[in-house]
Amino acid sequence: MDASAYLSQLIALLPPGDALAREPGSVLARLLSVPAAELARVDGRVEALLLESDPARTTEMLEDWERALGLPDVCYPNFQFSRASRAWYFDGAGVLRQAAVDEPRYLFDAQGKRTDAVGVEPEGKNWIRNPWFEFAVPGTPGTRHPWFEFPVPGTPGTPPMFMGFGLSPTSGSGVSIAIAGVGTEKNVPFIDLSVSGTPLVNGLMAFFFEFPNLIPAAAGQTWVCSVFHKGIGIAGLGQTSIIFNEQDAAGNFLSLSLAQFEVAALPAVLTRAAISAVISNTPGVAYVAPYIGWAFSAGQPVSGTIRIGAPQMERGSFATSVMLPPVGAPAVTTRAADQLYIATIQERRARIIAKLIERFEPTPAAITGIAARLGDAVTVTEFRPITCELNCEVPVCDTDWAHAFQVAGAAQMVVEFTCEDSAETPLSQWRTGAYECAIRRFAPAHTVPIFSYA
Repeated sequence: MDASAYLSQLIALLPPGDALAREPGSVLARLLSVPAAELARVDGRVEALLLESDPARTTEMLEDWERALGLPDVCYPNFQFSRASRAWYFDGAGVLRQAAVDEPRYLFDAQGKRTDAVGVEPEGKNWIRNPWFEFAVPGTPGTRHPWFEFPVPGTPGTPPMFMGFGLSPTSGSGVSIAIAGVGTEKNVPFIDLSVSGTPLVNGLMAFFFEFPNLIPAAAGQTWVCSVFHKGIGIAGLGQTSIIFNEQDAAGNFLSLSLAQFEVAALPAVLTRAAISAVISNTPGVAYVAPYIGWAFSAGQPVSGTIRIGAPQMERGSFATSVMLPPVGAPAVTTRAADQLYIATIQERRARIIAKLIERFEPTPAAITGIAARLGDAVTVTEFRPITCELNCEVPVCDTDWAHAFQVAGAAQMVVEFTCEDSAETPLSQWRTGAYECAIRRFAPAHTVPIFSYA
């Protein structure tokens, strides 16, 4: 009943006589309209309660139904996450960790406590092949120009794993630079460069991250280069810059895209810096090669160690999570997109009904009903022991098969072993149907469910 119907009933309950005005709009009618509206509201809530008692139509009491049935649980999660590759993240202590295939990367708050939030990123690609700084050898590289190339193991003709450091001007600067060591800090791979001397001229010391004509680029594209950096006892260096060298198809220098960030001094802790730049409209641009540089000034002594780590070059306006190839296998690295699917209200209602069905006797119809509620069509086959009364086409089963039943469903994705996986990882893993967990739990303890996928 609505408020007007309740108002009519309240007026009808008034004692007879002309002393009480019953006309619409009278003071008494307006007064009675207040409890009438409340009675109508309560009446509506009663009707809503009747609807909410049906799990197939519940909305307001959805969480109450789930709480009463122990949902969500391992068989019926409220969100599903997948990612076709491993991915890196920082834990609450700031340590770089690697998440397995399909493992969510939870975010951490300022106190280092894991939250319920999950990081979701699109597909990414790091074009710098050697962010681990493999093959680097500490020490000054003799009297030759201080560039070094790390040859790529494998197929002849592969471009060298080029990383280099050097000075501009290349001679007579009065400054020396050399590899001091390589390692990891909180699992972030780094290379240390020692610098010393009193500059005779103004100049730049630089570290190149990749081979000049390897990273394809086109005019108008936005690229971002990120790198961890830190100063250890550093003194005398000026502004830090990340420079994008643009080249044509033959590898000839065309122009610079210069991105600078001011640092009074290199940070005392390993910190990630990221700079984006748009490739210029210079005709013929085909490649981009990023490097980081530190300015020095004539007469200003320089000393200390520069630590740089996990360089990354990718398309876009901002840096994404760290992407590293497997140790010992330098290569352009691709991170698959994170896929996060949150269950809809309809799906959550279906899981409530499936959980209720689990409480009844396990019959083939009940089993197919569980799968159907979860969006899959399956067939159930039961077995019985062979007897002399059966024909020769019946499978030969002993008495144990009386407790087995087979659930056949659609084909599922197979995840194959890769070189990034550990020795304990199976060579092949099948992503089972969403119903498999529920049916295993539903099956009586003495039965053996067998799952097959066409």
